Amino acid sequence: METAMNRRAFLGLTAFGALAAGAGLVGCAPQASNASAGEALGETGEGSAEGIKRKEGSETKQCDVAIVGAGAAGLMAAMNLARGGKKVVVIEAGPSAAISNFSMCGGPTACETKLQAQENATVTLDQIFTYMNDFSRGSVNSALLRNCLAHTGQAIDAMLDPGIGMELIPDTYGVGFRGRHYFMEDGEGRTAPIVADIESNGGEFLYNTRGEKIIMENGKVTGVQTDAGVDVLAPAVVVCTGGFGGNEEMQIEKLNTTVFPLGSTISDGTGINMVLDAGGAWDRNFAVLGNECGAVSKATTNPFTEDWHNTNEHLGYWLFGGLYTDPVGERFISEGKIAQFPLAVGGEALLRAGKAYLIIDDDYYQAVQNEGIYAYLGEPEAWIAGPEAGYYNVTPENGEAHLQEAIEQGWAVKADSIAEIAEAFDLPALEKTVEAYNGYCEKGVDEEYGKEAHFLKAVKTPPFYAFEYVPSCWSTNGGVKVDSHLRAVDKENKAIPGLYVAGVDQGSVYSVPYYTNEGSSVGLALGSGAYVADEILNA
Repeated sequence: METAMNRRAFLGLTAFGALAAGAGLVGCAPQASNASAGEALGETGEGSAEGIKRKEGSETKQCDVAIVGAGAAGLMAAMNLARGGKKVVVIEAGPSAAISNFSMCGGPTACETKLQAQENATVTLDQIFTYMNDFSRGSVNSALLRNCLAHTGQAIDAMLDPGIGMELIPDTYGVGFRGRHYFMEDGEGRTAPIVADIESNGGEFLYNTRGEKIIMENGKVTGVQTDAGVDVLAPAVVVCTGGFGGNEEMQIEKLNTTVFPLGSTISDGTGINMVLDAGGAWDRNFAVLGNECGAVSKATTNPFTEDWHNTNEHLGYWLFGGLYTDPVGERFISEGKIAQFPLAVGGEALLRAGKAYLIIDDDYYQAVQNEGIYAYLGEPEAWIAGPEAGYYNVTPENGEAHLQEAIEQGWAVKADSIAEIAEAFDLPALEKTVEAYNGYCEKGVDEEYGKEAHFLKAVKTPPFYAFEYVPSCWSTNGGVKVDSHLRAVDKENKAIPGLYVAGVDQGSVYSVPYYTNEGSSVGLALGSGAYVADEILNA
């Protein structure tokens, strides 16, 4: 496989141009959530007792199933339901289905697919379930996890039918199996065939239309109120609006920090608030699908170039396993784990720290630009992601200009001593941390966190450099609680009749941190869409 292809698979998301063309997307700060849901419940869903105001529509549409959101879960649910003979109406806030995170993601993990069989690389349900369930350590609904995974192969094969190209990629992070299916089409090329399939079977899309409220009568779902003055009446509703990456207030409430949205900010927690308003309850797990391209700074507006380099190349160091500290200047993790699993461990580590600081000396700084990080570390075979991480080396032609930009923007410092860096960023423990770290480097043994020896590079040669990074994510994972059949449950764990939640709006199948097998977020979203369709068809 060509290097460019490996790199795009390593990135995990590909259609940046398509998404950036939409409204309220990449490079934007999180937006305020839908006014109706936000005003009544509060941005975090914890607000006033009266809930979201009921405003009867001037028009009604009748259907069997109303689906709120046309991302991975919504499209897969709609396709299977329409094929199964159900009248489906899909309510989508964007101008098309090509505006969702699904339209730009690299591709899903899945098991028992046609592509795996063709390459004699089948991942069994038992294999992937055991890996992910063990990783979750009992923190997810195991029955739901298995049910969703059991439908991932069906979802992949269903997308192959209308001509959506996919390729089974190598085991990028060394988890022991090839689950990731890489999309060959981006944006409309990926979503249009699914939309056409749905419409050919009688499905209907309401674009530029937000769901506002789940309509309930006598404790049962009867439809969805929209902001377009249309009530979509149905005995079953599936909510799958893509999480809360575009809602700062909900981020602070559930993640204890704001997170720069790399994906669609249209996903602003509206669907979650709708379910809470209908009597649903929060689940407990909240995580992010992190940034495997590096990090972002407080000054970042547009993080990537057209060829997926960081717009400031000094943001790539987050992938390299150097010396990272928290806001007081102390180490907080084995940095090698971030280098090995940037999506999962890297995203969670930076989220937990709130912001982090990379500290390097001139030897490291010059080596990354001239040798490249993988060569500088001795090309360690144990660093599975190392060759691809080198795509984010700082280049000699951009290094100094990008450094000056970072210094002027206030997220980088170049100094002759560690003490100066400590003062500049108010890191009172930094000098002690660097002294101890240099001792570990001399011994070749990290006595604090057990970081692999190949990542241990002393910080001794002036000038010294520090870079401040803040959290970013492609999407949030975590939301309302559902049972093993994807039915929303109330605070007494009783299913709400007719109300289903799929994708990342439900929090019962996503672990903290994000699973280490790549493609898990969209894979589970697609699997949940196929699974919820089966549940409704067989009800």
